[in-house]
Amino acid sequence: MKPTSTPPQTRLDRIESEFDAITDAVCARLSKNDRVRRTLPGDGRLKFDRQLPFLCVYRSPVGREDVGTRELVTTEAAYLFSSADPKYHSGLVTLTTGIGGIMQEHFGTFLFVEIWSSDASHSVTSIRPSFEIVSPDLDALPSTMEVLENSLKEISIHGRRGTVTKRSDGIIGPPDTASLAAQCNREANAGCCTIGIAVKPVYRDARNGSLYPVVLQSFRRQLATALRKTIAEFTGSHDPSAKVHFESLGPSSLVKATRLIDQQLCNVSESFDFLLQVTPTNADEAWQQFHDNGYCELPPLYYRPLPYHPNVLKRRLFDIEIERVEDPTLAHLFWEKQNELDRQLTALRDLDQPEKSKPFTHPSPFLSTSLQLYGRPEQSLLTLAKDILQTIHPTAKPKSKSARCMVSEQIVQRAHDEIDYYHTKMNEFTAVVEVSDAIASGIMVSQDRLLISSKIKLAKKRVESLLHHEIGTHLLTYFNGRCQPFQQLYAGLAGYEELQEGLAVLAEYLCGGLTKRRLRTLAARVIAVDSMVTGKSFVETFRLLHKKYRFAPHTSFTTTLRVYRGGGYTKDLIYLRGLRDLLDYLGAGHEIEPLYVGKIGLQHVPYVQELRRRGIITPSRILPRFWNDARIRDRLEACRGKSVLDLMETDR
Repeated sequence: MKPTSTPPQTRLDRIESEFDAITDAVCARLSKNDRVRRTLPGDGRLKFDRQLPFLCVYRSPVGREDVGTRELVTTEAAYLFSSADPKYHSGLVTLTTGIGGIMQEHFGTFLFVEIWSSDASHSVTSIRPSFEIVSPDLDALPSTMEVLENSLKEISIHGRRGTVTKRSDGIIGPPDTASLAAQCNREANAGCCTIGIAVKPVYRDARNGSLYPVVLQSFRRQLATALRKTIAEFTGSHDPSAKVHFESLGPSSLVKATRLIDQQLCNVSESFDFLLQVTPTNADEAWQQFHDNGYCELPPLYYRPLPYHPNVLKRRLFDIEIERVEDPTLAHLFWEKQNELDRQLTALRDLDQPEKSKPFTHPSPFLSTSLQLYGRPEQSLLTLAKDILQTIHPTAKPKSKSARCMVSEQIVQRAHDEIDYYHTKMNEFTAVVEVSDAIASGIMVSQDRLLISSKIKLAKKRVESLLHHEIGTHLLTYFNGRCQPFQQLYAGLAGYEELQEGLAVLAEYLCGGLTKRRLRTLAARVIAVDSMVTGKSFVETFRLLHKKYRFAPHTSFTTTLRVYRGGGYTKDLIYLRGLRDLLDYLGAGHEIEPLYVGKIGLQHVPYVQELRRRGIITPSRILPRFWNDARIRDRLEACRGKSVLDLMETDR
């Protein structure tokens, strides 16, 4: 016997019954301000991060593909997507009506925003965003409509800004589709409104429908900003006391998929230590040989063997499915970090290229990647470096240097004392100190470790400033980041090192330890990088520092070695650039406290501010030790409006 098919009416009754049950469960959770994540009939999904005065809706068309459009609403903290098939319409109306009633009861107002794609075609060579705003009454919410229109016009793809038209229509939704929230348009329900946005699908090929994922990524981020500005204006236009910053309307939690990707990126990042791997293990021996041969040829440099294959780590890196992240801000930061890790692994793969004392006829593979990571000195930075070297004249070293120096054992003890202080302020501050015979610099940080050379000797005043540099900046931001839900803040956002070094050098200045000798060294690093990237040999750059700028032979060698290691490492320009840009940032009136939240760059400040408003990032757990010293706080305030050269003049 053939099975009998279910009558159409029975199927509809079953769908509506399912929607009724979902509506009851959703309204019960929303009334208690609980999160909602529900699968809906019609391959749909409903998400509420918390109680919110809006819902963004997308309904997929029946009978045609609409690639990418659904992702335009999944950026938001409250969204619903489902099929536009008529059989789901009654159930969706029941659900949205219930949600609107609960939220309007709580907020007094509620806004439905439905998004769909238009049929407008476009050329690959002329991708310009285009939008149509649809509303039952275009004059009903003048300020909200103005913000929406202006925000949509700000959206730009390939340098072309959006165009916006408006249309009055009582039916809000895709063509030939009934409205979901028609009850909002009635005069008796003035606090509930519906706005439709028809979007030109510039994020896909108009001929075959294939997606442009990079365009979609940018488009989603910009549209999310426009939507949140509009919603913030809508809530404020009804109740000015309820108006919030638009960024706070974004998702306030890291969903499971996002936390997994965050962790996976951190795991790859922690699988290698880039700085340690590019640090020669025979720096002292190389100096001795260079000295003995009359400064004529750089001996071979040796590096730690890689305890992994870079290509295997790359496989792990690109297995991370960042495209699953709905939050456009977090996705942007993840993509940036993935690209940076890829470049670092490429550089490590090319690390064992022999350094040459003759001029570079072609950049080494390592240098090419280093330039992608850190760039080369721009003319303004090079001019600043030369001004410092011309203004500060070289001084003779103190004759009784050894009598005033601290040796390795003493520095290790001071480091332990400093770490113990921070541990009393935050239990999670569990840094360790390790004595190493194989680091080129006297002291450096590797993740949660402070590495100190067994041969180090430093003046006491220099030790204190270096501890503020390494522990009070690098380790402090690492452990602040460890306490954040967003783990990239301890692994480091892409390009974070420049601000890190700027903060660390400023800490030296604030504590009175940024000597003129130290500033000359930072300037010399920029000169050395410029010399190297313009094709000069190791010996030529050494002679430039030693003969023209009158640095001691060993200092000239060390500075040049830092730049030529690995085949050409341009990172050393970021110390002076980071300090300069940080002073500009402070001079613009910004606060320094948010910069200690973790390992971030100045370019990330807007993202960090957004994520703090959304509750994904919390304020810094601890601040540098000197923060409680009123004299140093005054010294920090006095930095505003000053340049690096001004710091030089007030050096004590």
